[in-house]
Amino acid sequence: MKIPGLQFDPKKTYYKQLFFFLMTVFALSFFLVLLISGGYSMRGLLAADTNGSFMEFFNKMILSGENAYASEAVAAPFALLFYRGLLVLISNILISNYIPSLASSSFPASIKMYQEFNFPFILYSLLLLVLLFFALRGLKKGCNAEKYALIFIIFLSAPMLFAFERGSDTVLTLALLLFFLAGKASEKKLIANLSLLSLGIACAFSLYPLLFCIVLLRKKRFLDTLKVFGVCLVLTVPALFIVGGGFSGAMQLAKNLINAWTGNMLVLSGQLSFPKCAVNLFADTRLPNETLVLVGNVFALVTGIIVLTGALLAKKEWQQTALICGLIFGLSPLCEANLLILFAIPTVLLLDTEKTNSAVSYVSLLFLILTQALIVSPDVTSRSYTRMFVTRLTSYGVLVFVLLLTAVSVVDSVKGLSKKTVRADDAQVQ
Repeated sequence: MKIPGLQFDPKKTYYKQLFFFLMTVFALSFFLVLLISGGYSMRGLLAADTNGSFMEFFNKMILSGENAYASEAVAAPFALLFYRGLLVLISNILISNYIPSLASSSFPASIKMYQEFNFPFILYSLLLLVLLFFALRGLKKGCNAEKYALIFIIFLSAPMLFAFERGSDTVLTLALLLFFLAGKASEKKLIANLSLLSLGIACAFSLYPLLFCIVLLRKKRFLDTLKVFGVCLVLTVPALFIVGGGFSGAMQLAKNLINAWTGNMLVLSGQLSFPKCAVNLFADTRLPNETLVLVGNVFALVTGIIVLTGALLAKKEWQQTALICGLIFGLSPLCEANLLILFAIPTVLLLDTEKTNSAVSYVSLLFLILTQALIVSPDVTSRSYTRMFVTRLTSYGVLVFVLLLTAVSVVDSVKGLSKKTVRADDAQVQ
């Protein structure tokens, strides 16, 4: 007996139904566990360092008042200039009274107790929420109900809550990238140029969005790519001399990035970047640290080249952006859970643009759901809760995911070349 409305129709896709259903189930399960545990399970979602809440924001804002690169900061010059603008809202007398030394790499969490310090953070957070709302609304297609449902889910996703709890500016980068993707194909020149401006600002704020220029290069939009680089340079160079210490500051920044990469190579707690994935596999062996670091660097280089090739060959934009986000996650010197919010980009694009039922697409969507969903599980060893799919399992999942999509991109590219060759041969015969 067939039940009307429940038959599988091969002419329809079910990505949206699967996404909204699973995300809702995971969210309801999370809040149920939260209720049963009396709020204790929240410890599995947020960072273990309770004193560090919002401190990424406060540390960068206060560091921008001095020579930040001397304190081993790795923020881009334009990001420091942005935080310097927020720091202006706090009086120098107040800063000198409550900050022992601006040369420190971190500052006392007690500054959050003072309203004067909290005002820039509240202002920044409100503006960020509004920016992210309109960015998601601009990129997502469909009716308003569908748009608002997705925005609500993304706002309540595990990496998004983690990013806000840390005070991470990755959320700002995400909003700018969403604006870029939403307007890059607009027929209106103003909107198209504003989208390029958004990408340029994102690149100046944090250099890794430069990888999103692949989206433009894939479409042979070379002039637009130059515009993005131009915006990035125009914003970066003056900021480097205003708050970054000029050329000497640039050299110190490069050293800080190298030190951050090498210094964290053997730290295997939390998220694992691509090199750390390799190091973790051999961590229990008797190999010396130098060999482990070498293995990690070689693995990261090879994997990075392979995935970059896949991103350049990918024909579907959701696959291309997923590979770019995977590169950013896997090659970041400081790989943290907040970087997982970038996978909201290929999630939205997959839901809107995938028009055929494909095993690869469904598997990809399932992985994207698991990276975003509110999931915590009991940790028997510590009698607490852990972020399921947001630790090592997620790290290896990202690695497998991008390698899978790379293989798909290469196969599709070869098939495309074969079809072109056959058409050329047929044309010659005729």
